Amino acid sequence: MGSTMIPFTSDSCDGGYFRIASLNPNIGEWSVSVKILNCWSVSRGTGRELNMILGDEHFTQIQAVVRDELIDNYLSRLIIDEWVSIKNFDVSRVNSILRPVPHRFKIVFRSDTLVQSINMCSSRTYFNLTEFVSILSGIVNPNICVDVVGKIVNVRELVFVPSVEHSQGGYFELYFGLRDTECIHLECRLTGDLAVEFYDLWKHRSRNTVICIIKFVKLELSQEHRWRCTNVTGSTRIMLNLDLSITDEMLCWNPENDQVPIITRKENAME
Repeated sequence: MGSTMIPFTSDSCDGGYFRIASLNPNIGEWSVSVKILNCWSVSRGTGRELNMILGDEHFTQIQAVVRDELIDNYLSRLIIDEWVSIKNFDVSRVNSILRPVPHRFKIVFRSDTLVQSINMCSSRTYFNLTEFVSILSGIVNPNICVDVVGKIVNVRELVFVPSVEHSQGGYFELYFGLRDTECIHLECRLTGDLAVEFYDLWKHRSRNTVICIIKFVKLELSQEHRWRCTNVTGSTRIMLNLDLSITDEMLCWNPENDQVPIITRKENAME
């Protein structure tokens, strides 16, 4: 028996472009209008793979992949924060346990995939901010990356951790905290180049209040069995003191009590 075709309603397609939420492997002729939210390269054996996170007008996000032999054909047209139309691509299931976004499928470029720059005016910020209390309580699915925002506190020294498993003999590691408007603290652990980048950015602003947004972070348990966030190589993005209402609110907010509340850990919400 062949694949079941999924019916579309008028809400599935806007101006000739399909919504990301409607993408699935059962239909082969897709076209989408998307903003490139992130783009990074990953080594795969002897080759490499270009990964992206794309978002449409309806706030839905999806992962996209360009195989090694096709990267040079598209790299110059895939610019972070630019809008593009993409036509003629495959849709397949995300097989990895950790997903950068909730969507279960990903876009896979083909040799006949068409990418064109488009003019799009949108105020979408594409932040899927997760409450610290939900993270620390363990009710957030750790297999899906999240976005977090908070005031930077308790930044420790950047250290180099020796490791025979790394080609450079080790890796950089940095611990710091984020505090939200409920006075809840979330520990953050960054490694590699992102740890160095964050530390350098923070040092130039450390005399002032710094609000940090971290996109596409992974949740992990610390040795003390408390949930914290950590970066995923390539996909995690850090932004300091963005001109947004949430950062403006935090910059003006000075709590009298900076105590860390006790959070009861619950079973994970597995999707």
